[in-house]
Order: sequence, then C-alpha cells, then structure tokens
Amino acid sequence: MRSAFPKFIEKELKHNKKIFTILGDIGVHGFRNIFKKHSNNILNIGILEQTMVGFSAGLAIEKKIPFIHTIAPFLINRCYEQIKIDLCYQNLNVNIVSVGASIDYAALGSTHHCPEDISLLNQLPNISIYVPGNEHELLKLFQLYKNKGPKYFRMSSQNHNSKIQISNGSGVIKKGKKGLIIVIGPALRFIEKYINELDANIIYLNCVKPLNKKILLKYYKKKIIIIQDFNIGSITADVLNTFKNKMIKLEEIGLPKKFFLNYGTSLQHYKKLGLDEKKIAKKILNFLN
Repeated sequence: MRSAFPKFIEKELKHNKKIFTILGDIGVHGFRNIFKKHSNNILNIGILEQTMVGFSAGLAIEKKIPFIHTIAPFLINRCYEQIKIDLCYQNLNVNIVSVGASIDYAALGSTHHCPEDISLLNQLPNISIYVPGNEHELLKLFQLYKNKGPKYFRMSSQNHNSKIQISNGSGVIKKGKKGLIIVIGPALRFIEKYINELDANIIYLNCVKPLNKKILLKYYKKKIIIIQDFNIGSITADVLNTFKNKMIKLEEIGLPKKFFLNYGTSLQHYKKLGLDEKKIAKKILNFLN
C-alpha cells in the first residue's frame, strides 16, 4: 500500500492544486517526484507531529486539502489532542494517512506499535475511519479525500488477496446459516483459505466509522464473530449497539490489550499470539458449532 500513496498524490496534483502533503520525516524518498514537480504542494515538516496536525488545520481553513503522513504511533498517539480539537472539533477536511499499522514495525520495538489507533479515534465525533485490506481498496477509498470532515486512512503491510464488491465501506463475501462473521480490512487474510468451510454470513468492512449498520442488521445471526488485526474491543460497542434489541453471543479475534515487549517480526508476534490461519479457523468452527 505504501508505494501507492505518493503515486496517488502525484496523479491527483495534475488536476487539483488544492492538495497539500505534509510529511513527518517518514517515507520522504517515496515522494521525491512530487518534491521535484510540485514543490509548492508538499512539505517535510520533520519530527514535529503535533505541529503537522495544527498546520494542516490552518491549510484546511484556507480551503486547501491536506494529507498528513507518518508512522501510526507518532501520528495518532502523540497528536490525539490536536486531532480532537484542531480537526474533529472544527470538522475540517484533513486526510490522516498512517503507516505501520498495529505491529507492522515490530522489529523496531514496542514504541513503534499502535494497535490502539482505531479504538482511540473511534471515540471522536466527525472523523471517518478507513481500514483498506489491500492497495486496490486504498486507492478506491482515497477518492473520498474531498469529502467533508477529517478522515483516517490506515495503511498496513499486511494485505489480503480477495476482490470484494464493496459499497458504503462493506461487502458480502458469503452467506451461511450458523453465524455472522464481521471481518475488517487486512484481517481477511486470516480466513481467506477457510471461507468455504465457514457456514456463516461473512461481511467485510473497510470502513469502521461510520459503521454500515444496515448491512449488519440484514445479515444478523445470534452468533457473531469480529475479526480484526487491531485491539479487541475497538468497535465492539458500535456492533453491540447495532444489535441492542437482539440476542447475541459474541466472540472477538484480534490483538489483546497489552504491551508486546519482545522483539521480532510482526509475523512472529502474530504467531505467538495465536493469530495464524489454522488456529483462527479452528476457533471459529468451534464457536459456530
């Protein structure tokens, strides 16, 4: 996904000079063509993430369309108050684009983890939250950049390979009898090989705010599973509120709310946490049966 972002900006700048990209000293080399061809529309502000958010608010007030970009923990955790007050409170059109979702940067240590970003941002009014599962979905979602209000686009190095017909941030992968599986963005990779074995309605989401409650209600089953590759509980309240008048038995699969203190690759972390395809498929089958 990461390489698709600067290509998208470069393409859009050919016909929309309102776009302004602000970088936090991350991924700068990928934007080298934009620095050469559109130097008035891009700035590497350095390791000043809170300033980046405040500056983007000013640009939006002046009718520019800012994209701000750096690694997730530096952009969301460090800048939470600025996102809340500068962007969400004023409902400004600023596009927040992170990289290094959840534990993608595990080899750099726990300071570079950010599995809590969805949970944090989901508490704020006005912001839309997009979790694309691959590059194709990211480029489709980026087309929403002109829409009113702040938007969060969460890029990940973990992708799925499925092609899904998506409308309003959701799509139907399969229909079944025993339950409802809600799978979000890159987490679809956990069950891709086992979809045919799962006798359930499988709904795919790449937008978690606003949540498409209509499609969830349409395919409601008593047994519900949420599969995500960020913190468990991040969208649970929204799902429960959707089915507040119905009987529910809920299971969640995702990252636990804990610090991951060991070094190693993200794949090694996922394996240690039991988040591999076979174990997840077994857990789902046991729950549905």
